[in-house]
Amino acid sequence: MTSRHVTTEWIRELIRCGDTSPFYNTREWHELRERKRKAEHYECERCRSKGRYRRGMVVHHKKYLRLHPELAMVYENLELLCDECHYDEHHHTEQLNEEKW
Repeated sequence: MTSRHVTTEWIRELIRCGDTSPFYNTREWHELRERKRKAEHYECERCRSKGRYRRGMVVHHKKYLRLHPELAMVYENLELLCDECHYDEHHHTEQLNEEKW
């Protein structure tokens, strides 16, 4: 974990270089991520909204980091997801049913 002050300009530079992993390794991000997990009781927010329970561990930026680096550390821009919901978010998979075949 890196002890570095996170700034929007620094994140923009990481995006320009094509590697945002230094941001995700900062102490500031780890602390914010854990705060979100605890606040949501480690439950996937999307599954919970559908009446299901799944353990959520992935703290996702609702407005993507690469498009909105200024929101990187904004708590309201975070969503706790399970691995499946996070995968679906980034890969836009759809469940096939009798209407979508």
